[in-house]
Amino acid sequence: MAALEVAKTTYSIVDFLEWQRQGSLDLNPFYQRRSVWNPRVKSLLIDSLLRGYPLPLVFLHNRLDVTTSRTVRQVVDGQQRLRTILAYIDIDSLENVDEWDRFTVLRAHNRDYAGLSFQQLPDDVQTRILQTPLSVNVLPSDIDDVTVLTIFQRMNSTGLKLNPQEIRNATWFGEFKETSYSLAYQQNQRWVNWGIFTRQDVAQMKEVELSADLMGFLINGISARSKASIDGLYRKFDDGVPGREALINDFEATFDILEDVYGEAASRSSLRRFRTTAWFYVAFAVASGRLGVSPSAADIVRGMERTELDIRKAESDDVVMKPLRGATADKASRRARADYLLARSS
Repeated sequence: MAALEVAKTTYSIVDFLEWQRQGSLDLNPFYQRRSVWNPRVKSLLIDSLLRGYPLPLVFLHNRLDVTTSRTVRQVVDGQQRLRTILAYIDIDSLENVDEWDRFTVLRAHNRDYAGLSFQQLPDDVQTRILQTPLSVNVLPSDIDDVTVLTIFQRMNSTGLKLNPQEIRNATWFGEFKETSYSLAYQQNQRWVNWGIFTRQDVAQMKEVELSADLMGFLINGISARSKASIDGLYRKFDDGVPGREALINDFEATFDILEDVYGEAASRSSLRRFRTTAWFYVAFAVASGRLGVSPSAADIVRGMERTELDIRKAESDDVVMKPLRGATADKASRRARADYLLARSS
């Protein structure tokens, strides 16, 4: 069987706009599902354009329309991206416009251009968007519908099950998601250097989930960690994070303190217990100063050393030691660990 020859090229956004206006772009071939992106997802995409971030590949299939003797470019993959871009630039070029096609960029995504239509953007920004090149793969014009449909189905089905954080990342697009992702990314090197997460963990967004949990602590104090509780944070604060700037400052300042804690503890096998996410949450809570006392990094390291010795010396059935040995994330266990570490850091 001969391999499929796919042409790899680039087209600017203005090319797609002209094709749409001319009626030579088919955003809805028979195999495409309806557009399902909500305004938050669309806002994020336009923000990516405004920032010059690269966008995923678009796949086209050029077909000859014998009734008009014109080439029609069917969108095999990239329909929702293209529809979003075209709706933002010229909504009148689209057919079957619905209320979700009318949107602007949200403040959570871009404070400079929030609420502005395309026509309200500065001229140089409009020009930059229109001239943005999109990477495109063009399928051979002579392949049949069955082959095109097979390609479409394979491109939209990876067979991989998403973990809860990956699902959140694909579901929410508001300020809480943006903030937790940004804070996690800023600490990318520290997560690995401190031994909190591996590169594989980071690839699976586990550090983003923990960052969301730590944000929850800064907002609500110590609380239980569960799928439902983290989902609740994303849902409750999707429209806005209260005191966002102060929260970001506190998060970053706490990590700066923990740099001196884990720069020491991460290199010592005797303190490996405190590199688990269960204990990192506690160390963050203690270092934040939100528990009534603000111990220094050196105090926290000493507290870890004392706590580790206490755990090793205690009897296995010691009621006080049980929450310290375990990794449960219920509120009582977290509170017990935090109180104990804080006391031993004094």
